[in-house]
Formats: sequence, C-alpha cells, structure tokens
Amino acid sequence: MQFRTVVTPDDTQLDALIVPVFKDGDAFSGARPADRQMAEWVAREQGSSKLFSTTTHLRQADGGATRLVVVAAGKRDDYDIQRAWQIASAGVKALWASTAKSIGVVLDTQALPAAEAIQAAVEGVHFGLWRPDTHRTAEEDSTLPPVETVFLICADAQVDGAEAIRRGTAVGEAVNWARTLANEPANLMTPTNIAAQATDLAHSAGMQIEVLDEDQCRSMGMGSYLSVAHGSDEPAKFIVVRHHGRDGDGYDLGLVGKGITFDSGGISIKPAADMHLMKYDMSGAAAVLAAASAIARLGLPINVIAVAPCTENLPGGHATKPGDVFTSLSGKTVEVINTDAEGRLVLIDGVTYAEREGATRVVDVATLTGAIAVALGKHYIGLFGRPAGFVDAVRRAGEQSGERLWPMPLADEYRGDIQSDIADIKNSAGREGGAIYGAAFVEAGVGPDIEWAHLDIASVGWHESDRSFSPKGPQGPAVRTIVELASSIAARKR
Repeated sequence: MQFRTVVTPDDTQLDALIVPVFKDGDAFSGARPADRQMAEWVAREQGSSKLFSTTTHLRQADGGATRLVVVAAGKRDDYDIQRAWQIASAGVKALWASTAKSIGVVLDTQALPAAEAIQAAVEGVHFGLWRPDTHRTAEEDSTLPPVETVFLICADAQVDGAEAIRRGTAVGEAVNWARTLANEPANLMTPTNIAAQATDLAHSAGMQIEVLDEDQCRSMGMGSYLSVAHGSDEPAKFIVVRHHGRDGDGYDLGLVGKGITFDSGGISIKPAADMHLMKYDMSGAAAVLAAASAIARLGLPINVIAVAPCTENLPGGHATKPGDVFTSLSGKTVEVINTDAEGRLVLIDGVTYAEREGATRVVDVATLTGAIAVALGKHYIGLFGRPAGFVDAVRRAGEQSGERLWPMPLADEYRGDIQSDIADIKNSAGREGGAIYGAAFVEAGVGPDIEWAHLDIASVGWHESDRSFSPKGPQGPAVRTIVELASSIAARKR
C-alpha cells in the first residue's frame, strides 16, 4: 500500500473519497470546493451527527462514480491527534465491503500541523484495514478492500509528507501487529509461538533477539516469574529484543510487557464468564515488542531493550498455591496471596532484568488489573511511576501520539500495605485500590535511581463492542505512546 500527499486528487484515480465534516457543518479544509459542498450537503441531509458515524453517497464524476464517505468529525474545538486517526480509520472501515483500490482521505491542516495530520491519517488507514475475524471461513466475513494507493489530500502545496508517512506506516503496522497477536487464541499463540513471531519481527526490523528458556531463567534467579509457569505444560519463554541506535553501552529505554498467553487465574481460578478473553492477557508483551520494532524501523538514535516474560497461568499439580513464597530476581521474597494476581509476578522480574542490562528508564505495560477499568472506564490507560517529571513525559507522549493516559497515585502508604507477614512483599492487598497495589508491587523490582512508568492497559486493551472506527476486539494500546516517548528521548540526545 502506497501513500501520497496531493493538493488536488484526480477523480479518475479514486474509487472512494473520505471527507470528514465537523459538527458545525464545515468539511475538512483539504477538500476541493465541490467536494466540500457535496460532503456538507450529505452530512446535513443524510448523515448523523454522532461522532465517527459514516454516510456513503455515490458521487458521479468524470469517467464514472466515486464513493463519497462522509465522517462525522465532532466539534472543531475537540479535534486532536487521537480524533484525527480515529476519523481516518472510521472512513476506511466504512469501505470494508467495497472493492476500492484507490482512496482519498481529506485532511485538515488548519486544526493540526500538516505533519501531524498526515501521520495520524496514515495510522488511521492502517488501523481501519484490520479485522479480527481471521478464523472465519466465509469470504465475506474476512475480506478487506484491496487498497493499493491512498491519496492524502492536503490544501498546503508546500507540504513534504514523506517523513510523516514513514512514521505513520511504522507505527500503524506495529499497532496492528500487536492486535494480531492479542487476537489469536491461546492454543495458537503459546509462549513458544510468541517467541517465533517475535523472532520474525526482530529479523525484519533489524533487531537482536534472544529467547531465554526456563532453565536459564531459573539459573538467574527469576523465581517470581517462573512461579506463574508451574501449572502449565507449555514451556515459559523470556523474550528479549534489542535495538542499538547509538554507540556505547546501556539502554536509554527499557520496555517490559506482561506476556500471559492465557490466564485462568491458576488455583485462584476465575469465573467461567468471559474467561475466553484471557487470551489477550499478553497484550503488554505484544505492545512492547511492536513498539520496539517501530523504533528500530524508524532508526531512532537511542538504545532500547524490550523484555516479554511469557507463560500461561493454569491450575495443575505443580501450580503455585496461595501462601507460597518465592524469591524474585531483585532478591526480594514474594508471598503469593492470590495466584490470579500473576501479572505483577512476571513484571517484577522483567523490570529488574531490564535494569540489570543497563536500562536507565523503564516502562512496563500490562493488562494488569480489572480495578483500573473500575477507576477509569474504557477510555484511559492508568499511568503510575516516578519521578514526577518522567511520569509527565510519558503522559505528554501519550497526548502527542493520540492516546489518553491518566496519572494515578502511588504513595508510601500503598507500599506499606503490600508488606508481607512472612516475606518481603505480597502480591495482593485486597480489592480497594487494586490497580495501585499492582503498581506498587512492580515498583519493588525497580532500583531507586531508575526512572520508571507503569501503564495498566486492562481498561483499553480489548473493546467488547463494535465502533465506527474499530471492530470489537484488541486495540493495540500503548504502542503509539512508547514510540513517541522514544522519539522525544532521541530528540533530547541530539
């Protein structure tokens, strides 16, 4: 699929034209006068004002007809990076049943700088060309339009969109890679298979990769991580990828992702309802591997290490029991109160490993707690960490990349509440404040001089209903934020 920036599209080249219209009735600034008038008429007479809703109108043009897809863009004052890629995605998703090979996407460079508008549109096109129904056998259930060329229609004739297109492509493809992994059933996306996928990804992006087996992890002292794997017949895999974008030792950014390929809860077994969705409990691992690949493809001049501790969490004769005690890689002893609070058990060893490998900043990503969804609903990622300056940098990276992160508290009182009676720390301190206790536990594996952020994506990792800009299923959160954070670190180092 090729992307091109143009001022005036050739109607004979377009099978479809996507024109967003603001709630006040104005079409995006990049549209030609005739297209603006037509889109505004369609929005007024046939369309819906509901945000991201789409209306398709067959427009007669020289040499044939073009599908005009009008997207409700909401209020002009609310337009930002996130809305920009969602609008583009909604327009593309409306073409799923079409045979469009060439589409035009009208941009608005008055509301956003041209480079940001172009990158957001490219990401949105990629996001809109992904479907979750890969295992359905009926052709109509999994077919996507055979899009070959996307014209990004921008009124500014001076814009050179090549770099924005390159960035948008790297990020969009990475987000969809993460969604693909999270969508696969657990029998097909085992720790071994994730390692195979990660190996292919690393080779294609020019990254180094190593996959540590259980014996290697045991010899290093990863007792907390391996405690989760005890009940499963599937061997655990500790995946490490590295991007060396500059000379010298150490890593400017360490990434750690929770890789529970299926979470039954272990001995503290979950209710049967919706347990099938626990195949996506490895979304954190998918996110950090995908983000690292985008960083490598963009050639950012920083060193990055991404760690994905992968395993299943199942009950069995050898499974960890509530009350068992293990020693983490950091040396801290861990009492397992609840085996369904397993994500933090793998993350604590992951963050310690990244630090020991020389990471000066660490960001971990996990579908960690249902409590974060209770606190924030379905639209924000929970953000924890220290120091405050680094947490704010991560939040700004999310805002700049089109993701919403909400800072959460993490005080000494919470750290005190996870102290164990018989070990150093315990993995559960009750339901109230559950997301905070999860973060406090992971922090125990982070050294005092390390900048650290914890992204709890359990609230946004999977959406249970179809939306105009996205089908139900995995959403690939945190990839955009991490790539933007890495870019900002690289910019400061220049």
